[in-house]
Amino acid sequence: METLINIGIILTYLMVAIAALTAIGFGVKKMISNTQNTKKTLYTIFGLVVILLLSYLIASNEVLTSFEKYEITPSTSKKVGMGLITFYCLILGAIAAVLYAELSKVFSK
Repeated sequence: METLINIGIILTYLMVAIAALTAIGFGVKKMISNTQNTKKTLYTIFGLVVILLLSYLIASNEVLTSFEKYEITPSTSKKVGMGLITFYCLILGAIAAVLYAELSKVFSK
């Protein structure tokens, strides 16, 4: 029974990897065929990488005493902090974009 589960997990990983590579491949093909939007796409990817990098640098690796019983390492704490800070930044950006779009509609009339 365990071997069937292991085979299923390996096949799942394989299919996810194939799907991810296919999605990336089609994205790259689209970027090559449509060079006008390539610059915007690269700016967006660069912006996301900058947000991730800044979030990692800002995040603390301190493990509170109340969480020591869960055996959380400083590395794990830093990665979780990075994820939370990134999430907060992206949510604030989304809210700002929606507010800008709606307010620009109101004031353009």
